[in-house]
Amino acid sequence: MRLTGSALCAALALAACSQAEEPADPAASESPSSTTPADEPSDATPATQAASGPLAPRDECTSVEGLGELQTKLKKAVAARDADALMALVDKNVQLDFGGGSGQAELHKRLTSPDYLLWDEIEQALALGCGFDKSADGNNYATWPWYFSKDVIPLDPFEAMIVTGGNVPLRDGASATAKQIGTVSWDYVQLKEYSEDPYLPVVTSDGKAGFMEAKKLRSLVDYRIMADKIDGKWKVTTIIAGD
Repeated sequence: MRLTGSALCAALALAACSQAEEPADPAASESPSSTTPADEPSDATPATQAASGPLAPRDECTSVEGLGELQTKLKKAVAARDADALMALVDKNVQLDFGGGSGQAELHKRLTSPDYLLWDEIEQALALGCGFDKSADGNNYATWPWYFSKDVIPLDPFEAMIVTGGNVPLRDGASATAKQIGTVSWDYVQLKEYSEDPYLPVVTSDGKAGFMEAKKLRSLVDYRIMADKIDGKWKVTTIIAGD
């Protein structure tokens, strides 16, 4: 799925809020899950327990010749905040926005610019897994997050939010003390109205309405990275957000 256009999604303000998973809500035993079995273990400790759910991070790229190597080097460069190593993996005309921003020099500026903080954005996108799209016409490409290369979310991209955690509570009100009416694990929800409130109104993939913590939601059109083969070698060609 390659999205184009010039409008930016207001929900991108959620980008900085999508962080590591937190322990499952203590009140989880009080209410059965709407989308996750009540006895399913929490994904609260990713270091020792694999994330589960339809959109949980996955890797479709390691086994692809050349692409696995690119991914390994990309992760190392980002972890070390090594700009030179990153530039060696990026196309000279890398696209950075829908307003004409492109190129390695501009990318270098945006890595640490307070207006972009691209090091952090790239790191977060990489953590969500790599997807490989094998097109019939041979125009193959890869994306981080993995789900961006797939047609698996039947929503308007501006309304689609990814729940970035396991057993994330769904509540009947916009507060941490509101009654829990279910949980969602690594799935999409539909955002009903955007605001800067800590809890946002959503509808789950199985049609249940409620409120979820904003920092556990990531817009589908948040930052993503794309890679293509150029002259026989995999290169990062896009680091972009919006639609």
